[in-house]
Amino acid sequence: MSLTAQIAVINAERPNREHAAPGEFHHTVVPRTMCMTGFFVQFAFPAMFLLLNHFGHADLLDGKFVPDETGRRVSIVMLVGSALCMLIGWLWWGVLAALNARHRARWAVSPMYVPLTYFAIAVAATGAGLSERWLGDNVIYARACALAFAVIMYFSNLGTYRRTAESLGAPTKYFSRLIAIPWVMGAACGVFGWFSRFLAPQALLAFVIGIQLVQGLYGLTWYQAMSGLDRACAGTRMVRQDDQEFAKFLKLAR
Repeated sequence: MSLTAQIAVINAERPNREHAAPGEFHHTVVPRTMCMTGFFVQFAFPAMFLLLNHFGHADLLDGKFVPDETGRRVSIVMLVGSALCMLIGWLWWGVLAALNARHRARWAVSPMYVPLTYFAIAVAATGAGLSERWLGDNVIYARACALAFAVIMYFSNLGTYRRTAESLGAPTKYFSRLIAIPWVMGAACGVFGWFSRFLAPQALLAFVIGIQLVQGLYGLTWYQAMSGLDRACAGTRMVRQDDQEFAKFLKLAR
């Protein structure tokens, strides 16, 4: 068999992952935008609360903001709306990104992973809410377990899509930062909370501003992680396994 014929046979046997067929690629701009919109609406919530205070809907009493009926309504709508926007956007993007990745890599994340995660968290939250009738005052432990389970599932989502990005040749550093930053900030907040009684109010204000800046950086990193995986799905780079298979053929052809 000639060299040209051997190459044709290998190309026919190898899955065509270099170019997605028309209609197979699912555009993810809208869900990605929804995630970022919801995130930065929450990011802007402190500024909105200061605006409510300026218009007399959240007075400062004894060092605490006390919103009136209008302030509470605006706050609830803002927080619930942004949370729903983020959750729906991540669910939508997670399914579409998984479908796109399956055309590029053999071991991509399943499109059902994010929906099943949402379902599991909903079951855990419902169980924790209904456990009060059986546990009584110990219901706090059930709620703590449900919260811990939701946190674990969040990091599990990030880790799973990080592995998918790695299999596609997409940058994984952004997903790594999304996993690492909350732990670093949690440790920093714990240390600061321990020493806060010995610090001046100016230090507390500086720390709060620093947290806000890190939160904004986290949102930008989240967008970079999602867009990087999307670009890898829409690109023309071959997966690592296929490259190795073709390299082995060339090695034998010599």
